Amino acid sequence: MNPDDLLRSRAKELLNSKQVRVVLGWTASPGSPVSTPLFARTEEDADRLKVDETCSLNLANYLLRFKDEERVAIVARGCESRSIVVLIQENQLRREQVYILGKGCTGVFVQGVKSPSCAQCRYPNPVIYDEMLGDPVEPAEPDPALTQADAEFDRLSQNERWEIVSADISRCIRCYACRQVCPNCYCPVCFVDASNPQLVGKTHNLSDNMLFHIIRALHMAGRCVECGACHRACPMGIDLMRFNRRVCRIVQEKFNAVSGVDLNYPPALTRFAPDDPQEFIK
Repeated sequence: MNPDDLLRSRAKELLNSKQVRVVLGWTASPGSPVSTPLFARTEEDADRLKVDETCSLNLANYLLRFKDEERVAIVARGCESRSIVVLIQENQLRREQVYILGKGCTGVFVQGVKSPSCAQCRYPNPVIYDEMLGDPVEPAEPDPALTQADAEFDRLSQNERWEIVSADISRCIRCYACRQVCPNCYCPVCFVDASNPQLVGKTHNLSDNMLFHIIRALHMAGRCVECGACHRACPMGIDLMRFNRRVCRIVQEKFNAVSGVDLNYPPALTRFAPDDPQEFIK
């Protein structure tokens, strides 16, 4: 049975047996190179489900919309499952609320090009699941070109890095697509939308843009699972994952933590260690 048929069959069984109220998956979008989310509640809906390399959105982004449902099912690859782990760790979901249909992932392709985040992915298989749809896949070797580009960026001086980042961030139009597609950006009122007090200006000049992206990067420290959804959603083509990869690497180096891989291990920035050297304090 091919992956789509297996997914559709299991979705129908879960819905018909009332084990879940809805199955979160993807469906083909005519005229679009990417598949769109589908919230299947009936057999007819389930017949439209699919999972392949065009499924670029991280479905965990939609889970909190269904937190009041008795139980929901979700198709989860490595990235979705890690996002789910973070949501559970942060008490946004209970593990028993979610039935996870695991699926190994060979990468997301947009218009025939593999997403850079997938080219560096170390967790193509779900880290937690209730059942697997098909066999696990082997992690691919990291893209040497991307690894080299990151290393070259790290070797630049602080001023040189600032110039490159500033050129990127100056193109931001503050559409907040990066925030909207992120499964772990769930604050009821985002800091950029706060008005009393207003924390960030509403313009898209460099200073306001930079403040938004710096605060967001810090907010995602220890929480970002490097799914790349923000980068793929950016209409200006800003390399947001360059920031996120660096933040994730710093968290791993300083706290020996990787986001969303262990449900029993609390997020890095929620832990207290009496022997923490607190190197950031001058």
